[in-house]
Amino acid sequence: MPVYGSHRFRSLSLTNPFLLPTRSGVRYYADTDLSGGHLSSMLTNAQKASEYITDYLVKRNPKYLPAVREIMALEDEQNAKLAARRELMKHFIAKICDEFYGEEENLALLPQFAAVKLKEVKSLEEGETYKKAPTHVAMNMLKNLKGENTVFQTLIDPEYQDFDDQAFREHCEQSWFYFGDHERDIQGRMTILRDYMPEIRDQLEKNRRKYKLLEFKPLAPEEMAAIEAGIRQHRKPGDRYAQIIEKCIAKWEKDFAKQRLVAGPPSDELIAKLVDQLSLLILERSPNVDEADEYLSVAKGYITKLGNLKAIQKLIQTLMLSSEFVYRQEFGSGAADHYGRRMLSPRDAAYAIAYALTDQSPDAELVLAAENSKLNTREDYLREVKRILAKRDVFYLIDPILEDKSYPDNTTDTAIRKLRFVREFFGYPKAITIFKDEKRFGGDRIGNATARLLNETDRLVEHILEHDVNVFEELLTTEEYYVYHDGDNERMQAASDRIKSIYAHFRDLDWQNFKKEDLLDHREFLKEVKMRSVDPDKLDARNRQGNTIQLFKKSMTTITARLNKGQQEAAPYDLYRGYGNDFMRGYNVAKFFNFSLDNWDYETLQPAKVVHRKGLLTHPAWLMAHAQNTETDPVIRGKWVREKLLAGTIPDVPITVDAKIPEDHHRTLRERLASATESDYCWKCHQQMNPLG
Repeated sequence: MPVYGSHRFRSLSLTNPFLLPTRSGVRYYADTDLSGGHLSSMLTNAQKASEYITDYLVKRNPKYLPAVREIMALEDEQNAKLAARRELMKHFIAKICDEFYGEEENLALLPQFAAVKLKEVKSLEEGETYKKAPTHVAMNMLKNLKGENTVFQTLIDPEYQDFDDQAFREHCEQSWFYFGDHERDIQGRMTILRDYMPEIRDQLEKNRRKYKLLEFKPLAPEEMAAIEAGIRQHRKPGDRYAQIIEKCIAKWEKDFAKQRLVAGPPSDELIAKLVDQLSLLILERSPNVDEADEYLSVAKGYITKLGNLKAIQKLIQTLMLSSEFVYRQEFGSGAADHYGRRMLSPRDAAYAIAYALTDQSPDAELVLAAENSKLNTREDYLREVKRILAKRDVFYLIDPILEDKSYPDNTTDTAIRKLRFVREFFGYPKAITIFKDEKRFGGDRIGNATARLLNETDRLVEHILEHDVNVFEELLTTEEYYVYHDGDNERMQAASDRIKSIYAHFRDLDWQNFKKEDLLDHREFLKEVKMRSVDPDKLDARNRQGNTIQLFKKSMTTITARLNKGQQEAAPYDLYRGYGNDFMRGYNVAKFFNFSLDNWDYETLQPAKVVHRKGLLTHPAWLMAHAQNTETDPVIRGKWVREKLLAGTIPDVPITVDAKIPEDHHRTLRERLASATESDYCWKCHQQMNPLG
């Protein structure tokens, strides 16, 4: 099933600008002014989209905008030739010139070699040892200096197998000098080769499979003839190889441009095909006669001034910046009723319904209804709305900010706008912007726990919406919540059972004193349960958290803490900080509910009752969202309840009032709040907020 609005699955409909995340600074609505920032972002987004379409999508899929491929056929062929020639010459220019000129004549045409001077190594005092950076640091430096390829290609080339370190360094230096690399880069590379040759050779032996010798594969005879002709025409005595390559490429580019000029611009028929295909892609309809003529004229002007590729991109941008794409048409059509209101046209109604409920353009059924005059009445609208609300064949991204932190927990198959309405009304997503002290909540990576907190609040809202019984009352009074749960009870139960089986297998053994070899006695069991980062076939494996036996003991420590006090279930994954995909992020979310990680009788079937909690207003996500970074804020919460739930109004803070709670480490927050808000002047407003908050 496609995920709409996700960069992981690019099934995003281009006709929906409302998908942009709030952090982009752009939301296109008719009731807000377009600022300079909006306009700049609109232009940038259109440009990036046009480049993505022409540079990636068209080249990846032959059936995607075939008119673009047809228009660009000659230029693409020429660019492919240029790329192939450049790639061959970049790696084998010396070999090519040796073949054309002979080794002696080729060497005579090159500039006189001049070795770089290296900084002398300081002599050591008696008893001192030479200290140098770790090998991996040196290898990264060599890579950053773009010398790694030459070094390892030379090392694995049979022609240079008998070179000692000195001869090897001289060969590399000459290769870099004759190619035309900067003197400082060569100096840095040669310093690394001087100080790390044994380590570099050792690196090759350990990772020989990683390095493959580049094989010289001549291009087609006519291409090789073009390369030879270019080199002979443009090479001057004293030129380095990089200069020869750039002069040849520049000449070939000019020649190809002349060929395209002789070939002439695309025909009007082909440009018309392009206009029609782009209109179908972006506006999701064919242009009418006037639009087709207008866009044809615009495209021809772009081609004359910009060339084919830039003209196509500019035409895409023009369509994406049109009013029809940026805004939704809601003026209505047909006869007015006695209030002067007009029904939307079927097409406009289809988009209004689709965007009101989902993150995508009208689906096939909605388009068909509009085309067949079955979207003209209130009953038609009701039928399509109910159908879309019942659909479960498309997943939507809930929150773009959380996508990389908790995918796929951050998706839903319900109509996304229902969930987003609740999110916006209660405002709990703002919890992700509130800073909280990690130490207070028991360790690091509190951001993962906060992300999971939002995901699980969404799951709870989704669960209540799905049951569709006294929805608002349930949102305010439910005593059941999701805590460290992905919403799939069957999967969570199976994961918890797996943890319990590990505990049962090892609990009576002296696992605290296991050596890594002891794991082999339990090889079959470990292969079956796939204990996190513990592979009995790879006992020497390690990651940033430790080696295999250390990771085994970390897992057993967390598992034992959750099951050796009579608990019935265990949280479904190992609860220690780590990397990879074999655990569920954000286990510290339990801290927000005041659950102790070392004595947590986990509920596998959720949502489940949590004591001392009732409704979203006591959910940690809502409490965080309506608080300050370092402490709670009863005033903010009370104001929200008064205005959002009780339909009251609170006047703005008078400009003469400094609305701050005073700092005083000898008094509680309640005492400090009372002193700041319970004076006669302040209390007439705060009495409507403080008790509620």
